[in-house]
Amino acid sequence: VSSYVGINNVYFGEFDILKKRSLTALHHKDNIYISSEELVSEKEILDDLVHEFAHRFEENNSEKIYEDGKIINEYLGKMNRLHDLIVQEYDLEEHGVTYFDFINTEFDPVFDKFLYKVVGYEKIVNLAPTLFIRPYAATSVREYFATGFEDYYLEGGMQLKNISPILHSRIELLEKNTDFKIT
Repeated sequence: VSSYVGINNVYFGEFDILKKRSLTALHHKDNIYISSEELVSEKEILDDLVHEFAHRFEENNSEKIYEDGKIINEYLGKMNRLHDLIVQEYDLEEHGVTYFDFINTEFDPVFDKFLYKVVGYEKIVNLAPTLFIRPYAATSVREYFATGFEDYYLEGGMQLKNISPILHSRIELLEKNTDFKIT
């Protein structure tokens, strides 16, 4: 069984679904949509493709990825640390955010907007340079996985191994397991 079963097509173009959510790429209804407007280099296209393929891989293998809770615990530990750093500089209530938003493993558009627009990804990198591969990884455990997957396959995974050792070892294990071999 292929780890990517369920991806029908990859489309490049201008899509309302991307514009509405301010995205450059999206895995949606078994297709991958990539904005031709926002992407300026082959590397960005490849990054987005691998990231969206990671979401499909995760959907097809979620039990093997999350069953022991180790990746979720690693993510939540990082989110607790991020919370502690952010509350030193921001009044969460003022922005409609609570501690529980930090420990919610699901994507939440309000929390995403808070991290992206209010705090800013650059500030997150400055506050916590070794918590996440990229600040976007903090938005949900699924994005944590996908950004790690992207780093592992596009950058060799050494940064991932240092920053998120449990996630790194799980991706490595899945790759070595013949049932989940990525070809």
